[in-house]
Amino acid sequence: MLFKRHFPIIFALAGVLVLTGCPPKKKLAIEQPPIEEQKEEAAEQPAEKKIEITQDWTEIPALEIVKFEFDAAGLSPEAREVLKKNVAILKKLPTTVTVRVEGHCDDRGTVEYNVALGQRRANAVRSFYAKAGLTKARLETISYGEERPMCVEQTDDCWARNRRGVTKVKNKETITLKEEDLK
Repeated sequence: MLFKRHFPIIFALAGVLVLTGCPPKKKLAIEQPPIEEQKEEAAEQPAEKKIEITQDWTEIPALEIVKFEFDAAGLSPEAREVLKKNVAILKKLPTTVTVRVEGHCDDRGTVEYNVALGQRRANAVRSFYAKAGLTKARLETISYGEERPMCVEQTDDCWARNRRGVTKVKNKETITLKEEDLK
């Protein structure tokens, strides 16, 4: 009978113990350096930039764009300097890498004329690369004429930006290079 009278109290205490459980374990304190020190350590070790060359045409940031004058496919002295830098970079790439030169134009002139002019521009860059020692079998050209503009405004500055030769690369198998190795 004593049990029946105290049963609700015992039952309530057992419920409280079950619901509250054991106190949480204390975690060991791990000292972390202040945030400023973490930032300094990250700054000391610059992130290594990687360049991935895939089966798709890839524009490598180190390869500069060649600019052309209005209605011209000839290489200016400035363009030749850019191409010399590009050749140095392209020679550092594995011989399995294929190089494509894209010729582009502004939107003045007919579509047919601009495609032909873009092809002459791409051929001029390709010829420079070949004379500088790149194997002709690795070099391809394509003309986009006015079809892939960098800028669409109707201004002299915009038209000048669209008159260009762009060098892109691809490889049958994906390769990853360090950007510093191409400098």
